[in-house]
Amino acid sequence: MQLTDPVTLAGRTAQSRVVFGPHETNLGDARALSARHTAYYQRRAEGGAGVIITETASVHPSDWPYERAPLASDCAPGWRQIATTCQPAGALVLAGLGHTGLQGSSAYSQTALWAPSRFTDPVTRETPMVMEQREIDALVEGFAGAARIAANTGLDGVEIDAGPGALLRQFHSGLTNLRTDAYGGDRLALTVATLAAVRAAIGPGRVLALRLCCDELAPWAGITPQIAAEQVTVLGPYLDLLTVVRGGPYSASAYRPDGHTPPMVNLDLAAAMRAAAGLAVPVVLQGSVVDVAAAQAALDDGAADLAEMTRAQIADAGLAAKLRAGQAGQIRPCLLCNQTCRVRDNRNPVITCVGDPRSGHESEDPPAGSPATAAQYGQARQYGQTRQARQDTQAQQARREVALSLLNISEAKRRRGISYAGFCLEKK
Repeated sequence: MQLTDPVTLAGRTAQSRVVFGPHETNLGDARALSARHTAYYQRRAEGGAGVIITETASVHPSDWPYERAPLASDCAPGWRQIATTCQPAGALVLAGLGHTGLQGSSAYSQTALWAPSRFTDPVTRETPMVMEQREIDALVEGFAGAARIAANTGLDGVEIDAGPGALLRQFHSGLTNLRTDAYGGDRLALTVATLAAVRAAIGPGRVLALRLCCDELAPWAGITPQIAAEQVTVLGPYLDLLTVVRGGPYSASAYRPDGHTPPMVNLDLAAAMRAAAGLAVPVVLQGSVVDVAAAQAALDDGAADLAEMTRAQIADAGLAAKLRAGQAGQIRPCLLCNQTCRVRDNRNPVITCVGDPRSGHESEDPPAGSPATAAQYGQARQYGQTRQARQDTQAQQARREVALSLLNISEAKRRRGISYAGFCLEKK
């Protein structure tokens, strides 16, 4: 089993076992996926990615975690275009679907956050409302409706988010689920209902994937690997693909850690979950997987069936293609610096990479050597010169205004015969 080998999921074949996972990009047009998203994902598909999971879209308007967060009801045109451009290259495209619950933000929605219990988020300090049956039913229908939209646009399936920042994970955990009703007695009840509703919406011929937190790093009450193994045995039969992740409300940085954490951080965790699943569902290794040799070793050792190499493909979109061509030594390395690819920021920076500044700018920065390059360089140079001239004019105007102010002060001093300090006091 090689990274570049094809893999079949729900009867659909991906060109490789390299996954490009969901992540914030700030490429959106309001809450819709844009043409920039399409170009961004297309480049990874043409670079050999086997499975592409689009930026996670909120399944209900109550969830608006960051300003440009996609909303599933607005994503149909974008999903359709992404499917049209990426599938011919050999990639399976899944829609990322989720709800951040108490780990979201009320800044944009101006409504109360949803949660299983009144657990104050340790990062934002927001205290959510407790979901009643009405909100729970709306959430399940939101997932099913979003999945139905995704299927109708031609996508190959969906991935449901139950990861470190997800509402479904909050129902799984003893940290955040303190309910005494059926959803507290069986903490997987909501996720099981969601998966069943989504399967009914997309049918048996599309991929149903789950991103599952298997260690919250909070053993006093949170999800532990032992608890997660039991959850995998329950949820596995509903799935075509399972991505194993870690992190929670007290360990959000554990999801995609920087270089201070050794790579392949979830290797043992993925292996344990694969064993728990009994090989019934393919498992994706996630967590600082940036080296193709290490990823291949994980597959050889039976720790996983696929490898999510998201940041590695932000650094080099052609990673899988270069590996298939025997050019692994030419792959641009990911530094795990997280400097420009982690963009959950109120300033809305567009995703890019310190190693490949073209990442995130595919629609406006064509490949080197393309016919458009010279013309665009000339346009950029002309724009730069015009901008510089405008800035120079503004600077000259500012200097002129300062000089006039000084002249006025000097004239006032001369006429009144007072010191500059006295003049200022008098003006006050």
